[in-house]
Amino acid sequence: MRRATASVLALILAAALALPAQAAMRDEPKDFRGIPFGKRFNPGNTFACEMDSEEGLRCTRASDDKHLCGVPLKSLNYLFMYHYLFTVDMEVDGQENFDKIVQELTARHGKPTPQSGGTSLITGRNVDIMLYYDATRHTGEVGYVFKNLPCPVE
Repeated sequence: MRRATASVLALILAAALALPAQAAMRDEPKDFRGIPFGKRFNPGNTFACEMDSEEGLRCTRASDDKHLCGVPLKSLNYLFMYHYLFTVDMEVDGQENFDKIVQELTARHGKPTPQSGGTSLITGRNVDIMLYYDATRHTGEVGYVFKNLPCPVE
């Protein structure tokens, strides 16, 4: 009886361990336009930054190509928290342009999973890619989110 229980538990554990591996993003980004995820980074004088919170800087970079997957962007912003790249937020005009980005990101990283509120998510081990289309504003939103932000303890 114990051997059968142990076998069943081993199968359940193996299946549970396999599920995250199957759901993981392909070719997960390690950086965004040369800015690493998961490594300290100081946005220097090539960035225009303003305080977003006590520990956060919201920045833009004038030299950035304002395209993603060949699609023109309305905006491109970086949020640094505790000297780490935390999020990259982008907006694009129109459903057609948004669909082009989603198609390209799906080909690169895997199929997005629908979430509540109309958001879709491509889940990685360290970085998630969030996708949302706001039909009222005719604006698509794409965000890269670093999930393992170290929070200093004081």
